[in-house]
Amino acid sequence: MNGGQVPNTLRVECIAEDIRRVHDENDLAEQLVHADTHQIPATIVGGGSNLVLRNRLPGVAILLELCGTAFERLGDDDWRIVAAAGENWQTVVDGALQRGIGGLENLTLIPGSAGAAPVQNIGAYGRELSEFLESVTVFDRQEQCYSTLTGPQCGFGYRDSVFKRDAPNRYVITRLALRLGGAALAADYPDVASELADHRGTVDRKTVAGAVAKVRRRKLPDPARIGNVGSFFKNPMVTEAELDAVRALVDIDDYPAPAGTEGRKIPAARLIDAAGWKGVRKDRVQVWPRQPLVLVNLGGATGGEVLALATGIRDDVYRKYGVALELEPVVLGTD
Repeated sequence: MNGGQVPNTLRVECIAEDIRRVHDENDLAEQLVHADTHQIPATIVGGGSNLVLRNRLPGVAILLELCGTAFERLGDDDWRIVAAAGENWQTVVDGALQRGIGGLENLTLIPGSAGAAPVQNIGAYGRELSEFLESVTVFDRQEQCYSTLTGPQCGFGYRDSVFKRDAPNRYVITRLALRLGGAALAADYPDVASELADHRGTVDRKTVAGAVAKVRRRKLPDPARIGNVGSFFKNPMVTEAELDAVRALVDIDDYPAPAGTEGRKIPAARLIDAAGWKGVRKDRVQVWPRQPLVLVNLGGATGGEVLALATGIRDDVYRKYGVALELEPVVLGTD
């Protein structure tokens, strides 16, 4: 046994009974087969940027450290990017921008590893990963072998996928392939458009990426300095009737639902703000004053303290506006 602290950007202490670092697919397969054969709980950890951990993590934490990114030009403006699951997501975005490959500019500065990106179907400022994901290589713990899933087989939804929804423990992503190039610029998201309003000259991929980066840095705390997991709640989907009911209580914008989803999307941040939670501090946790979707660890907080504040927010928003907020990060471990 080689126990220790499980890395996570929320910076809460969580001790795993055993920690194993894997650097190649063969090692990963061996670790998973051993754990499953001996009925040892196994948790895959990438960058730890979308985890809320309680005090202890039973079994083995497998730290996925498979690295490497390959760029293959298929045509004039047609590229395939293959990234190992342990690669930092920003490395993938920067590599695309340096080569003039379009599509990922809106997804800059999203913390975490490349392998975690399909699980959450990461998205920001008018783009989602599912638009570009060609396939993923996975270790299938049920069949105990490697296989490939195409984009449609991943069952993507809004901040959702088959990896999170239908088979949260079956598949372990080791590589992803993105097909990029030719995508139109997405620069009309309100915050991005506002940032670009005074720009002089041509708006290109790097310009949009720069605008997105400025918006994110202004609104969101840097996890390298302040413990957080980014957005703590998903933006809820509501029916037209539910939207009317909410608007009778609070002035709120609405947006088209993502493809394959019915209703309208409304900003959870607006509901949390209107309910009076922006900047509220409880114990060692605070609602970030610049973006109420984010909960921050002020230092020494436990996962339980973070979840207690999140529960208070969720219950209050539902009581006041009848809208159920759903957590975006994954909660793991025991107290």
